[in-house]
Amino acid sequence: MTGSSSDGTDNERHSNINWRHSQHEQELKNLAEAAAHPQKNEQSRIRFTSDSCMIMPGSAQVGSQPKMIKGKVQEPSRATPWTFLSYVANTYKNIFLTYYYNWTIIITSPFKSLFTVVCYATMVLVLLVFENVLKVYMTYLGGERFFRYMSHKHGQDLSAVNWGTPKLLLSDETTVLVQTTVPKLAERVPEKNDPSKFERTFSLSTAQTLLILAALAYERDGYKASSAFQIYSQATDESLEAGREMLMKSEETIRNIADRWNLSFEGITELNSMGGPFCGIYYSKDQPVIIVAFKGTTPTNYEEFLVDATLQRVDARPYLFGAVHQGFYESLFANSGLCKNQAHGPYHSILAAVNYRAKYIQSRLEIDTPVQVWITGHSLGAAMSSLLFSRWLKCPEDLVGCELRDCYAFGSPAVGDSDFASEFASHNLSPLTRLSTMWRVINNYDVVCRIPIGKNSRSVGPYLGKMDLINYFHAGHAIHLIRRDKLFAKDRVPIKEYPSVYQPALLVDLIPGAWKTLITPSNIRPLQDSYDKSAKAPWWTDSVEYLVTLFGGGDPVRGIERLCPFFIKDHFPSEYFKGLEEVRRYYAEVDPGSYGSDSNLVAYMRPEK
Repeated sequence: MTGSSSDGTDNERHSNINWRHSQHEQELKNLAEAAAHPQKNEQSRIRFTSDSCMIMPGSAQVGSQPKMIKGKVQEPSRATPWTFLSYVANTYKNIFLTYYYNWTIIITSPFKSLFTVVCYATMVLVLLVFENVLKVYMTYLGGERFFRYMSHKHGQDLSAVNWGTPKLLLSDETTVLVQTTVPKLAERVPEKNDPSKFERTFSLSTAQTLLILAALAYERDGYKASSAFQIYSQATDESLEAGREMLMKSEETIRNIADRWNLSFEGITELNSMGGPFCGIYYSKDQPVIIVAFKGTTPTNYEEFLVDATLQRVDARPYLFGAVHQGFYESLFANSGLCKNQAHGPYHSILAAVNYRAKYIQSRLEIDTPVQVWITGHSLGAAMSSLLFSRWLKCPEDLVGCELRDCYAFGSPAVGDSDFASEFASHNLSPLTRLSTMWRVINNYDVVCRIPIGKNSRSVGPYLGKMDLINYFHAGHAIHLIRRDKLFAKDRVPIKEYPSVYQPALLVDLIPGAWKTLITPSNIRPLQDSYDKSAKAPWWTDSVEYLVTLFGGGDPVRGIERLCPFFIKDHFPSEYFKGLEEVRRYYAEVDPGSYGSDSNLVAYMRPEK
């Protein structure tokens, strides 16, 4: 038995490696080759045959041609080398074209015209200050080294997003929660026999599990992924093996933690950038389920923040509907028209990976029923997950051997305009028996959920122009979390639900899910016996560490969190987990008799006013 099990594990690992070679590794190799030899790559993109002109897949370039910088190949990024200047140029080009082709709005809508100019000018000024302050701190004052030092010494070697609460990923309670919930995720959705009732189910266990998987995606080591890119750019036999090994190491923490939960993980695509957003899939070792997870923006990457702050939208109809935030759309889909033509975008890599893995799972488990596919993400990852879910709503035929389930988007900004939101609602109700839902989970004070500035009014939507600054609308069904330990919220119900402006109201069945009791991560099972606490730190580290330790009551990490503004802190994955746990606690107190079952708790929810 032992030998058989070992052989099975080896075969699975070999299968995973082969898939990685054909997808994620190939993507990095193509990007590296395009960066190292841009002219050669441009000439070899099109191959002429006697029958047709064939586009060579995987040889795309994104943005401007990369160049050699200090002996290294410049990595592909959603941010250009002169990020702020590019941002300013695009901003004012957008204003100029708006007034050039529609100059009458200066007369017909003077207030809106003034608001647009003032808003853009203010954003440029604020972002200029923000970028330069953060750049000076991170690059010249040793901020990056300080973050790594704190992670090594106090954060279990986790990323800045998670080292404040390592229990969320490393506790035994988390392991039991995920292992208990995953079999439920693998169950097929029950048939809906009465299309006249708009009912959906929001499971607390599912939400917490997918939030944990989204938080774990942040543990991809961007430095090692960038090293793999540089190694691949050398294009030698030795570099290919070294690059493959470095790429595997960049995801080692994710795989090791996922393995505790009886899950496997595969990195799929860099989403047109290195060190920024990232997509991978989790799949169960013994259940027919796949979870697509998106990593959000790295907190220390100021260039990514600047790109995400753009307000320009692009026509999303080739893949989706309406118009969508340019930065989000171009990270996931090819051929937006604003960057170099792409023959094989990140979406195609994600789709190929999901379909391949679904076929593998069906073969391994000897089943012919569809594999259940869930989507999740946090912050920028939530925006990406919203777009992916929208694509599969529009074209479910893309998925082979799969059944699309729900998307849980935590802390998502608005991604599209009025047309996008209305078309999303239309596809979500086609047919009426469709039960797939996008849950937009919101923390009460999370500022990211309130940007870009939008009107979000059905009565106003038809009157907003395509280029209007405030033409941003949320899609999906909102789950609004209100922590009772926060100011002004002590006596409030900790959860509200409401649809987006273009969707009909739903009867939401709020249930505990697979895990019936309260979840309080209480211990830490380290990934390794000891951590390197001798990491190099800037000269001012001792003084700052002493002050934040004092401010945090002996805990330097808590001291740093206390210095973080509440509207930023409420965006952390750990705060979303606490909010969901507060809902459990509230309903256990309100009706302890029915809480342990999957009865509908929505009767206790206070409707949105």
